[in-house]
Amino acid sequence: MENAAAEKRVTLLYVEDDAEIRERVVSILQLKFPQITLFVEKNGQDGFDLYRTHHPDIVLTDIRMPVMDGIRMAGEIKRVDKNALIIMLTAVSETDAILEAIDIGINHYVMKPVIMEKLIASVERCIEETKMRRQIRQQDETIRRMAYYDLLTGLPNRQMFSKLFHHALAHAQRHSRLLALLCLDLDRFKAVNDTHGHPVGDQLLQAVAQRLKQCCRRDQDAIARFGGDEFIILLSDPDSSQEAVRIARKIIAAFAVPFVLDGHELLISPSIGISIYPDDGTDEDTLVKSADMAMYCAKKEGRNRFHLFNS
Repeated sequence: MENAAAEKRVTLLYVEDDAEIRERVVSILQLKFPQITLFVEKNGQDGFDLYRTHHPDIVLTDIRMPVMDGIRMAGEIKRVDKNALIIMLTAVSETDAILEAIDIGINHYVMKPVIMEKLIASVERCIEETKMRRQIRQQDETIRRMAYYDLLTGLPNRQMFSKLFHHALAHAQRHSRLLALLCLDLDRFKAVNDTHGHPVGDQLLQAVAQRLKQCCRRDQDAIARFGGDEFIILLSDPDSSQEAVRIARKIIAAFAVPFVLDGHELLISPSIGISIYPDDGTDEDTLVKSADMAMYCAKKEGRNRFHLFNS
């Protein structure tokens, strides 16, 4: 809960060299915006350094400051993040600076002497903009997950698998290395749904995904759900086909331990087919078909076993 609350907070960097003005503005900001995490610096260089480290949501800055003025700091920030939200405190007499700030793309201006109501209104608009951006990012992430990940297990789906495969294939082609695919199907999974119901079947699929993750721990490997009770495992850069055999045996041994779900103790076995690049195919479709054919051979041979495509 604490992490979720921290993520919702808005961060604001205030840069001002005048101690009296700085103290007054800080007290107003803390009073009016308790949801803000406030960073305060006294010159543009320190402000820019802090921005690069913390990337605050909003920047509020004066123009005239030592070491690095507000205009230059704003320009450096915009080069780092063109979408940075910046509020500039500026005097009417600073016409050239205002024009330069417009060219940089400053979001809001508050004239000095500062009228606090106008400053508060500018900060409020930036807070709303920050919240809207976060909402859009969250929606984009949700859409991305729906497009590339299986919603039940959280594993990559077929589309994401294809992306991962082509990345691994390019590496294998460049370095003359192997790839291995393990196509896995759960034996008699339909009986689980028929006997215990689909909710238990869904729980079983989720538990299977977790157990497969425990069997394949290398960062460069990938596990995907192709749909139903079919999973596929991509082993990148194995030393030989025996590495795929070792993983298959490890999975079969892991599945010998019953799954305990919703008060039910379920035993389910996998049938696994293995294909190897480049011997069994040089493209995704061929290798997947080869692994799939090998998996059906494993089922015909009695289930709860693996079969190499070329064996």
